[in-house]
Amino acid sequence: MWSGVLTILAGVIIAVDGSTSEIDLSYRHIKKEDFFVKIQHTLNFHELTELNLKGNEFDSFLDCSAKLDHLKSLDLAENQLQRFFFLCNDEYALEYLNISHNHLEYIDDQALNQRTNKLKVVDISHNRISVINETMIEHMKVLEFLSMAHNPVIDIHEKAFLTQKNLKHLDLANIGAEVIPNSLFRPLTNLTFLNISFNPITNIPFLPSSLLELDLSGTFILYPDNIILPQLARFHLNFMPNITGIVLNDFENFTMLEVLSMERCPILSEFRVWPPNNRILPRLHHLSVKGCDLETLNDDLRPIMQRIALVDLQNNPWHCDCRMQWVNRLNLSSELSREITCNTPEQHHGRLLSQIPNHDLVCLEISTTTYTAIWASMSVILIFLILTGVWLFWRGPLRHWRLPKRNGDTVSYKNVVESSNDLIRILVTDDRAEE
Repeated sequence: MWSGVLTILAGVIIAVDGSTSEIDLSYRHIKKEDFFVKIQHTLNFHELTELNLKGNEFDSFLDCSAKLDHLKSLDLAENQLQRFFFLCNDEYALEYLNISHNHLEYIDDQALNQRTNKLKVVDISHNRISVINETMIEHMKVLEFLSMAHNPVIDIHEKAFLTQKNLKHLDLANIGAEVIPNSLFRPLTNLTFLNISFNPITNIPFLPSSLLELDLSGTFILYPDNIILPQLARFHLNFMPNITGIVLNDFENFTMLEVLSMERCPILSEFRVWPPNNRILPRLHHLSVKGCDLETLNDDLRPIMQRIALVDLQNNPWHCDCRMQWVNRLNLSSELSREITCNTPEQHHGRLLSQIPNHDLVCLEISTTTYTAIWASMSVILIFLILTGVWLFWRGPLRHWRLPKRNGDTVSYKNVVESSNDLIRILVTDDRAEE
């Protein structure tokens, strides 16, 4: 056992500087018993500020067993942690804590508490946490970065972030939340990055106006409307299964937007500006709508496309006809037509739009005379069907109806037959009543 520890320490001593303020013990298959009983007594941990224990075999971490008085950075990612505690010191200098990719199911008051209130960065992603309650991080009042992505969360308390007014980066991607409380992000007045992608939500909650980057990718939102984010610079709407069309006029308040990404939206078939507005998205320099269901680009997009430095329109089922001629006429510096590979019509299948002369980009139009002939034919058929129906109606049941006459004639019944097991009666009546 000691030979294994000495091998670990030999590698560590090479990596440690003279003050032993940083120690890297990552990916060395260390168990907690080896660390707390043997390794920490061999190295000077008292003045240690950064400790990397990533990729080992810790199933728990208890501060009472370690001498981490001056520790500012602790990395416990990719272990087998089921619990961790900070209990024995009155206060810690810890600012960075990475406990991602572990087996944590909950974080109680003995984990992140008032003793660790100097934390600025906490990564709890890729664990098994199911509840984000109002006490989990309530003491982290100077927290700036928080990631809880990729946890099977089934409940989020609406006051979970009530005290995190300094939070700038929040990642809640793929936590399985069907509903995000509308007021959840309201206290986060300094938030600049928010990722709530790949959650089955259908409504957008309240969003802080301080946001610079927003990721709604993979959500079930039908359309990203009613969003007022005057400082937003990067907006991601990738893998949106329910969005069928985007009208850029709805983003006219995004005057600071620089990056707009709508990649791999399977039914996104409309992308346009209507009514035409040349002043929309004045700072946009990167637009990506690749891998969607676009067949054409309307001419109303011309002013925006001309000023965007980077446009990605690959892997769409483009229909190359006269409506795409304007794309070929754009300034070649944009190289927009070089990214468009035609899918239809058949004679242009697989060809780059830039390689097709404009006189070959034609539209099959139906003339006015043809439209008139079609409508006339449909009208004649409709009138014929109506007259035929009326004729059959009168020809059928009405001709058999016979009303009683004033001279006393009654309705006659012919060939009415009744039968039973022991009696057969045939009733035949004359057309006239007996005198």
